[in-house]
Amino acid sequence: MLTPSPQAVIRPFYAVGNTPATSLTRCIPQGVDADILTLGCGDVRHILYTSYAEQGFPKRKLDITACDTEENIIARNILMLSLILDGSEATISAAQVWNIYYHTYLDEQDMHTLGFQAQKLLALSQTLQDWHQSAYGATLRFCDQETLVAVKAIWTKYAEAVAAKGTPEYMANFQSVMRKSQEYKDKVWGRLSIVYTGSRSAAPVSAPIISQLAEATERHWQTGLSSVAPSDLALFPNPMFAVAVSNNLPLAYPADPLLSFHLATAAAKLSALSPLRIPDQPGKDLRLLEAAQVQFREWANAFREAAPRTTVRFITADCFSFCHTLQHNVETKKTTAHWYRREMGFQVLDLAEAEYGPRGQAPNTFDVIDTSNISDYNGPLNLLVSAGPLLKETPWATVYTELMARGKVSDSKSFEALLCGHTNTVSLLLGLAPIEYWTNSTAVSVVDECFMALSAAQADSTTSAKKDGLKIQCRLAWTRGKYFSASEAPPSSRLSIKSEDVATMLHQVYLQMFEHENVSKFQMGSQGDRLKFMLDNSYPKYHRGSFVAFLKTVCANVKTSPTEVGHLLVERIGADRTLMLGSNHSQALCLAMSKAGLFSESWLTREIKLNNTQASFCKWRHIPEAIAVTLVIPVVQWKPVCERALEQTAGLTMEANLRSVKMNVSMWHNIYSDIQVAFGRVTTKHPRDHDDFTVLVHEDKERWNGNSPMVVSFYTSAAALQVDIPTTKVAICLQSTGQNMVVFSKTLGPTMAIFETALLDESHVFVSKHPPGQTEYPIIGSSTAVPSNLGSLDIEGASPKAVFTADVNPSTGDITSITGHIDITSETGKRLLADKAPIKLHQASAFTINIIFGSNDLVLPLSYPVPVFKDGSKTRIARKSQYVEIIAPFADPITSASLEDFIFPTVLTNSPYTSNTTLPATLNVPHLSLDTLPILGIDDKERNHFLELLVTYTFSSRERRLREETIGSSNSTSGLSANARLNFKESVFSMFMVASGLQGKQTGLFSITHPQRGGIHMYIFVSAVRLDSANASVVLDTAVLPLTLKMLANADVKTFLYILKGMVCCTLTVDDAELALWKKVLPALAERCRTWEHTSECEYRTRGAEATVPLSLAAGEQLLCSCGQGKLPKDFVGLPEWEAVDQLVTRVAISPVFSSPFVESMMDTVLGHMQGLERERANKTEDGREQCLFCGRVEADGPGGVALKKCLRCLEAKYCSPACQKKDWKRHRSECHEADISKEM
Repeated sequence: MLTPSPQAVIRPFYAVGNTPATSLTRCIPQGVDADILTLGCGDVRHILYTSYAEQGFPKRKLDITACDTEENIIARNILMLSLILDGSEATISAAQVWNIYYHTYLDEQDMHTLGFQAQKLLALSQTLQDWHQSAYGATLRFCDQETLVAVKAIWTKYAEAVAAKGTPEYMANFQSVMRKSQEYKDKVWGRLSIVYTGSRSAAPVSAPIISQLAEATERHWQTGLSSVAPSDLALFPNPMFAVAVSNNLPLAYPADPLLSFHLATAAAKLSALSPLRIPDQPGKDLRLLEAAQVQFREWANAFREAAPRTTVRFITADCFSFCHTLQHNVETKKTTAHWYRREMGFQVLDLAEAEYGPRGQAPNTFDVIDTSNISDYNGPLNLLVSAGPLLKETPWATVYTELMARGKVSDSKSFEALLCGHTNTVSLLLGLAPIEYWTNSTAVSVVDECFMALSAAQADSTTSAKKDGLKIQCRLAWTRGKYFSASEAPPSSRLSIKSEDVATMLHQVYLQMFEHENVSKFQMGSQGDRLKFMLDNSYPKYHRGSFVAFLKTVCANVKTSPTEVGHLLVERIGADRTLMLGSNHSQALCLAMSKAGLFSESWLTREIKLNNTQASFCKWRHIPEAIAVTLVIPVVQWKPVCERALEQTAGLTMEANLRSVKMNVSMWHNIYSDIQVAFGRVTTKHPRDHDDFTVLVHEDKERWNGNSPMVVSFYTSAAALQVDIPTTKVAICLQSTGQNMVVFSKTLGPTMAIFETALLDESHVFVSKHPPGQTEYPIIGSSTAVPSNLGSLDIEGASPKAVFTADVNPSTGDITSITGHIDITSETGKRLLADKAPIKLHQASAFTINIIFGSNDLVLPLSYPVPVFKDGSKTRIARKSQYVEIIAPFADPITSASLEDFIFPTVLTNSPYTSNTTLPATLNVPHLSLDTLPILGIDDKERNHFLELLVTYTFSSRERRLREETIGSSNSTSGLSANARLNFKESVFSMFMVASGLQGKQTGLFSITHPQRGGIHMYIFVSAVRLDSANASVVLDTAVLPLTLKMLANADVKTFLYILKGMVCCTLTVDDAELALWKKVLPALAERCRTWEHTSECEYRTRGAEATVPLSLAAGEQLLCSCGQGKLPKDFVGLPEWEAVDQLVTRVAISPVFSSPFVESMMDTVLGHMQGLERERANKTEDGREQCLFCGRVEADGPGGVALKKCLRCLEAKYCSPACQKKDWKRHRSECHEADISKEM
């Protein structure tokens, strides 16, 4: 595996998801068939919600591959989906399906239904072929035979459990396990735990119902039922839970189905015609349950309707094993890459030939790869190395990583720590782009997450928030880097980097990967810092094989020499003494490089000795570089460690040790962290001195609960094993982490050895060419040789020829700039160079710098693979050699002007996936089927105050300061900032406040007006304010009318516009920069909610190479394509003469735009607002006198004194004059809530 082997003695069973469902197709253009991979898939909530979120979109095929290590998860999911497919309420009700899937206790009828369904599925699944030809086989499929076998075994247990439902033994066993689950929950969460994490399920309206949700969650945990009044009929433990859990596999808390749904509908006031609306009821708990069950019913119906177009494939496997097997399958169509299926056990993953062989139809590259939050446990780099190459060659193909970061929302520094290096450097090396990092914008809110953190900080000391730090959910999207550069042509080859520079960069990544081995890091800082360092590194996420997998990915993505890089890395790492155990891992590093085909140290083969009589393996005719050592550990050795781990709820991160011991002194010591563990009985085939000697393990499925020996196998170098055979000892130890030393040192002693014996101990040690089950080395990524040539990089569209080289800081290993080299090949260019024509640079976009000769005599665009900044760049002009080079620094997501309007970019793509027709594709805004989203009722301002709070947080701390500077600036007569992004956010903020009626006079009519450029440039008509709970936010359902010269010549349009002048309209005053920004953003806002298909007459297609997104930025010219014009629901808005323009407007979905938490910390903004809520204290001086909230003038009586007047809306803020109140409004409006007049009276 790609991670050290953290063997979980206690492994919680996560039967039910504890985060709200999201759409798996949120980044894919509507109507394009989609292949999706979910790693760590968990329950079915995302699959069901995706079907619901697709309603209203153009029909398409969905092929979803669901991968999870736990076969009980897969068995539950298939049975549940089969119940949904079986029919409508007439056959089995949604309430029954809910009970069977979510309740831990069932009544007689539900038990009968479950037992009947299990028997039915067993009858249909005698073989893989039988299943695929069954009624379910077209929709629900298995990726391999072994998954089917494992799932059938669980269905058999379901049927047996139903038959035994009333026996005392069945009841007692389940009650015993649930007591263990309670004990585990108390240890991890605290006895008085409150599930603040529920706020993300109630977002963006969490505050009113979080307490009720916490109570409902605790009640569900205690009773196993969702209802407020548990039924006396629910007597029997649900086999869907009872079969899965055991003393070592407790039910994971909270196991509350409510947390999987969008509970804001239970708190918000919805309009009478809103989807998912539930009637008002006095009991809020009932509303929570009813809201969830209404959604469940709608989602299930949507899945059933979409079933003919939907395929869901299931596999039980480790995510890394599956991904690298798929990578190998993409290239060779072979069904195995010789990886073990899971982190425990010796079964090799082999996919079904019928599905993944040469004639198979199962997808092996994907539009979306969703990784849940497994990067928290397995390391983001490991995931990106494994999953990134499986992305399709499209701009929208995305890997989603979800980080449940401890303690705070991430910012740039913590983001770089997660990636083990400089963000720009690592992403370039991976060939991936963290799109939201560069745009510093997202439509996904973390506001409720932040308030959850602040609330948990005040919780009881027994809660997990106090003990382990609160977990905050942050998502990040990664796309293929070569499609990132907006409308520019993607690079046709790779970035060139010198071998020395690659080695420098990777050495720094290496040091950060293994910083837990850096003693000086542990010794730095306060005692609290040292404790945090120890906790953060309790379970290391990387071993030397992980690093080599990253190295191989880098060498596949950049032009360099892998052999030279490998050689330099071995030298530098060998000479470095930063890591305490660096030299002990050097053998593992060199061996991993050789196995991956990157670089092989000569000693690996040179020092192998044949015909050595000291050990049987030395007599093989051929001794390979890497051979396997299998160690059998007696029960009496591992049981005490297991018991200690159970007491402390600790995992066991083990590693193999080889050392030579003479006179009780260790002469040399090698560590191997890439090991495979199982339990069982070992047998062998062929004599030990035979080349075909094979080790077999008959596994004990009871594992930690059983009494079989532990069997551990690992690869080592044959040369190392032969150094001093008589004195060599083999050991399995716990890694020397701080936690392990604290928990296990008394049990194991300073060596942390679970078991150690001599290499020649043939009763416990077995040496073979491969570990049990394997016949070849596991293949990492591509099996072909990594290219080592250093050719030039050709960029299509960058006339005439361009080469890009990374410039690396030798001390930090960071890429600081990129040099773009362009040869001047045209006769015009050569003449201009010879004539010494002046050359200047112009930043055409975030990615492109134009090289301008003379007075625009020749313009050569140089399009970089990442955003760059012209300011600070250097130019080299070789007039004789006839080339120009620009050394451009990376753009900064916060400060660079070139990224100021880079918010929601849209690119044009033409590929086989779009039927070879041009199609716009958004890069970072989630797509929404607006008609499926709940509609807020705007007549209840009190219940809509959450909206004001939410939209306020579109401004980061930095932007809040800019707002205040603009307010206080004497030069700002228009009230506009010099920052276009800030102005745009301000306009969107105003739209939400006015459309909802929370501020100003309510209206749904808005104009984008530039007084210096002819006045009104477009109208926006708001039909509804909708909840976007999947993204913890809200959205304006609107239609936009960009005014064109052609349109204004139409008499009916003129009449309509004249009528608008007499209506209440909110004018959004813009300048040049903000107007251009609106035009650049609108295509994405239209595409994200598109319910129509682009036609053959679409301007994005018919304009060919001249087409851009938007179509034009010029005043009076067409902005959006005409395909979406008039595609609105009936009665979208109620305006007189609307028919004059209803075929000219385009529907767009406008969301608040939040800063990326990976660039700017949202927590500072939340804290700032919390302080702002107490700003009434700022109305008083230190001695208690009232003062103006803006200028600070003190209220006083008598001559010269000033009388302060209250804000008429909140009745709290006080000002000395209308001028001060007006100047402070932009700042105060985010705090100003309408006062309750009755309280004031």
